[in-house]
Amino acid sequence: MNGTTDKTLTADELSALCWQLSQLGKAGVPWSECAALLLEDSQPPRLKAALEKLREPLSMGEPLSDAMEAAGDYPPYLLRMVSIGQASGRLDRVLAALSDYYRREADTLDAIRRAVTYPAVMAALIALVFLVLVSRVLPVFSRVFAQMGAGLSPTAAVLLGSGSGVKYAAYAISILLLLAAAALILFFRGERGVRLLGRGKVAEAIAKGRFTSAMALMLQSGLPMDEALERTGQLLSDSPLAGRFADCRRRAEEGTSFPRAVEESGVLTGLQAGLLSAGFRTGTPEEAMAEIARRCQKEADESLSRLLGRFEYGLVIALCGAVGLVLLSVMLPLLGVLSAIGG
Repeated sequence: MNGTTDKTLTADELSALCWQLSQLGKAGVPWSECAALLLEDSQPPRLKAALEKLREPLSMGEPLSDAMEAAGDYPPYLLRMVSIGQASGRLDRVLAALSDYYRREADTLDAIRRAVTYPAVMAALIALVFLVLVSRVLPVFSRVFAQMGAGLSPTAAVLLGSGSGVKYAAYAISILLLLAAAALILFFRGERGVRLLGRGKVAEAIAKGRFTSAMALMLQSGLPMDEALERTGQLLSDSPLAGRFADCRRRAEEGTSFPRAVEESGVLTGLQAGLLSAGFRTGTPEEAMAEIARRCQKEADESLSRLLGRFEYGLVIALCGAVGLVLLSVMLPLLGVLSAIGG
């Protein structure tokens, strides 16, 4: 899913659909009947259209992953996880996990929309404040200083000397920044915007969360380690961990223990690998993987918050600097006048 279009399901809709399918699966309803049963209930228009595409293939006995892939409404990650669920015989659990995953992704998208809107509005506010100060405040002080026989500082004189050009430039900047805010909101509605913003540590933490979640499901299902690694490799093929995971698979095939292989290849940190090693020793590797997945999700959230926080701090500093520049340009000659009067 490269973005959100009219035909692509949103994260909220994917979460709701996966949850409904998981509940039917847990209740023992055949997958061939799930889409038809859900269509009997009240569904939002986009979900209804997606279920309509699934109904006929499922009723003909096609696997859920094949029906979803043919429909074209689902991201590659969901398709691969559903395929893993089918292979492991735990499709209902995979769908429940996917529902939680896409609910968290919807929360992340909402946070990103709020976060990118705030800096854009702040930037527009900077331009508007600067416009008001230049076009309204400085001329008043200029007349007052002229009547008192004082002059403006060089900075203030330059600002006023540029005349209407500064005013029009401030108007143009304000409009452009407001349009940029709207464009950012639209762009960050989809996964493409998340990938753009979530580079570096954020993208790596998300990839680690996907890796550990998938491995936990496959270990719970009893899949052989080599098959689990092969399927996980497909899941991480376009992620920042692709190269490191290939090295991990090579080490595991050469006989290195899995916890040591993920640490030496850099797929997981030493602390995370230690948790995994403890899980293998106690016979609960899937629980260790699930715990690491929760930690990676928290790490991704914190990294994203720090990234957006730097934008906000920069804009606040810029606003304070613009206001301070104009105020100093006004206050310095005023202090000179007051000093002369006092003398």
